[in-house]
Amino acid sequence: MSSTTIFRSDPLAVPPSPASVSPSPDVPVVVCRGVAKAFGEGESAVQALRGVDLDVRRGELLMLVGPSGCGKTTLISIIAGILTPDAGTCHVLGVDQRCLPSDAAVDFRAKNIGFIFQAYNLIPSLSIQDNVAIPLLINGVPRPEARERASAILRDMGLDDRIHASPETLSGGQQQRVAIARALVHKPGLVVCDEPTSALDHVTGERVIRLMREAVHERGATLLVVTHDARIFPFADRIATMDDGHILDVHDGTGEAI
Repeated sequence: MSSTTIFRSDPLAVPPSPASVSPSPDVPVVVCRGVAKAFGEGESAVQALRGVDLDVRRGELLMLVGPSGCGKTTLISIIAGILTPDAGTCHVLGVDQRCLPSDAAVDFRAKNIGFIFQAYNLIPSLSIQDNVAIPLLINGVPRPEARERASAILRDMGLDDRIHASPETLSGGQQQRVAIARALVHKPGLVVCDEPTSALDHVTGERVIRLMREAVHERGATLLVVTHDARIFPFADRIATMDDGHILDVHDGTGEAI
């Protein structure tokens, strides 16, 4: 996903704040019904999703697990509004993003969805403080406050001594923590994560997933996490298992306390 999918061309420009949404607390944050997606055409087409049904409950940490190539990343990309399904429906916070005009869809994502993908998508010309501040600036937060809030969450991530560093001076694990901080800083309703702890050592990975769970409980966020990292399975409220484009099973996790 390119940075322009989420952010406008001038990363430090402050456009009008997009409207947020506040559906009933009894309504799931994500409702997918019969979602299908193929790549390619004709006999060479690859069926990535084959009629997926999935609900993600408000305030939970749902982990999506399964073998590589089973459709996990395609599914979260549709939920995040980056891909469009070929069939079926996907409502996020009560909104079908396909029904929004292009600019409104971008604003909806900027306000309501936090993104953590395998490619960190950090802007090399900005400090990590300014990288993390981008979602706040996009949503109309004054720059001094945005930088202050970015610094606070970077301290929570153990990067207080690197706030003014540029991304290329950081290790892969540190860049991942910056990407996680950027996804959480504007307190979105849904945070979508693709392997958020894959580049982290055990101690840091546990610290990050604890911080993300804290975001669920303290900020009212919902987390949808694609992962192969069995070390973090105990933190899931529920685990959905995928294979060959289908959801095979959704079962309760242990939801380990902070």
